[in-house]
Amino acid sequence: MAIICGLWQSYQIFTDKMPAPAIFKISEQEQTAVKAQAKTTDEMVSQQIQQLLQDQLGKMIPIDTVAKLLNLTCWSIFVGILTLAAGKIAGIGVSLLKNDMKCRPERDLSS
Repeated sequence: MAIICGLWQSYQIFTDKMPAPAIFKISEQEQTAVKAQAKTTDEMVSQQIQQLLQDQLGKMIPIDTVAKLLNLTCWSIFVGILTLAAGKIAGIGVSLLKNDMKCRPERDLSS
């Protein structure tokens, strides 16, 4: 039952019918910190390069994409562990049934 529920939830999540559990959240806070004024031209150039790199990376990889990818990865790991555990429990059940059959005396069905 755990495998079926896990697979159904995974189907719902990966077809985008339901959001993945939000383990990683990236809040979009406005940066209200006042930037320190650069004293030298080297510091000004360094700040401009840093700002340019942040802008370009923000255009290439949106912030919410990283959070979604991490959440989907965590969900996949959880479902994998769930599936392995359910398989192990099923294996234990099968071995118990086999041992139970060996312990029972055979009945004479001819009478």
